[in-house]
Amino acid sequence: MKLVKLSLAALVTYTLAYSAEEKTELDVGGNLIFSNNSIWRGMTQSKNSPVVQGEINLEYQNLYFGITGSNTKSDGLEARSEFDFFSGYADEIYGVGYDIGAVYYAYPKSSKEANFADVYLGLSKDFEVIKIGAKFYRGVKTNDLEVSNAWETSLSVPLPMSITFDALYGDYADVGNYYSVGFAKPINERFEATVSYMGINSDKNSVDEKNVVATLSVAF
Repeated sequence: MKLVKLSLAALVTYTLAYSAEEKTELDVGGNLIFSNNSIWRGMTQSKNSPVVQGEINLEYQNLYFGITGSNTKSDGLEARSEFDFFSGYADEIYGVGYDIGAVYYAYPKSSKEANFADVYLGLSKDFEVIKIGAKFYRGVKTNDLEVSNAWETSLSVPLPMSITFDALYGDYADVGNYYSVGFAKPINERFEATVSYMGINSDKNSVDEKNVVATLSVAF
């Protein structure tokens, strides 16, 4: 149901780290991602089909705003595209990065009942030989949906040849425990390739999922 920003750490997310030095200009950037699957919290959002995802983001000082878009495919959902609008504030204090924000998930051509939002708080610490992070998502209840909360922890380890090992483990309340392990390798200043093993151990009667996901991202 959501995008995974694989170019920012193989869907691993996932916590953004920002410099403590305050930015004084408006920065505009983005990326384009080609992948054999779209995974969000361990679950496929494209019925194991290839996807093209894109993102545009703006940063001013420690504020950021952006939108991501992707094709999507899901049983019971009429929409064939998804747009996620996000905004937040990220900085660093005493060497610990923090990220406070919100994201709204929208599905054009589907009923508004399918749309919902999360607010989040992320913390991260770079020890140079390893980066660790933690993030908590609080689902915003709507008139139609009781949105579950989620939390996740992550680590990133730089390896020789500019390769990075990334891992993530999370819990999506009433849904299941999800995970991801993988490697990222920059090809040049703009291109990056990732390969990850992702899945979810579902609660209740849902089916467990396990997928190998390969992506190529292009930054601009």
